[in-house]
Amino acid sequence: MVTAELAVGVLVAVLVTMMGAWTVNLIAVEATCRDVATQVARQMARGDEDAAAAAGRRAPSGASVDVNRAGDEVRVLVRVDRSLGRIGPVRLAGTAVAVLEPGVSP
Repeated sequence: MVTAELAVGVLVAVLVTMMGAWTVNLIAVEATCRDVATQVARQMARGDEDAAAAAGRRAPSGASVDVNRAGDEVRVLVRVDRSLGRIGPVRLAGTAVAVLEPGVSP
């Protein structure tokens, strides 16, 4: 009896550890999405499209970077889906808004 209980206990411990590690990874990926969105918005607001493209390349693999200009604002949305086997997909996103700097045309 103790062997079966130990086996179930070890299995549960492994699953809980795996889910915890996946959750930490999701948090890190979402933070990366927010950072990339902020960097791209800042560079686009400055009018530096080359630096914005370089910042966009630092997005997580499989992410989409959408840039919209509306009036004197730049809105950036970075989205990515992550899954763990059959769990998911979980959509992660980071957004940022920046006001165009003086001298930058809309």
